[in-house]
Amino acid sequence: MLASITACKPVILQRATAIQQNPGTSANIPENLVLSTAQRTLIDAVQMQLFPKDGNGPDAQDLNALAYLEGALQDPANIEDGDPAFIVKGCSWLNDMAQRSFASDFTSLTVIQQDRVLNSIASTRAGENWISLLMYYLTEALMLDPVYGGNIEQKGWRWLEHQPGFPRPTTGKTYLDFT
Repeated sequence: MLASITACKPVILQRATAIQQNPGTSANIPENLVLSTAQRTLIDAVQMQLFPKDGNGPDAQDLNALAYLEGALQDPANIEDGDPAFIVKGCSWLNDMAQRSFASDFTSLTVIQQDRVLNSIASTRAGENWISLLMYYLTEALMLDPVYGGNIEQKGWRWLEHQPGFPRPTTGKTYLDFT
């Protein structure tokens, strides 16, 4: 099941429609997007909700998921897909929902309140797509070779009892080096 998730990156319908109606809009997305400290903190909290420390394997922080995500958002293909802009926009939606529901920023909420806000966001098409996209990148951080920045010390592989393929990519010889 996890393998099928990584093969199917969620399609963000609104973004695809916007690109079709206004070609060239992806050129307005900064190539070196850097998440703000507040956005990093929020995404880290969301990732920990999606992949928590529950004693049943590595959590999002064990997998270096936030750093992996930031690196993945620099990939030209992901920029072209609109992923960085969509993830940043989703941070605003989530905080707005947290403010409306609990009069507080998402990161200041209890774990139970965060879960409620995420469930509220997931009830909308855009929110469901946003959470699916974050889950997609979390799954990549779990299963990709550590050379790409996630799956630190092969924690994901060990948890899944995965035997990596051979030869494994090395620094300087990853798919990004050949694009």
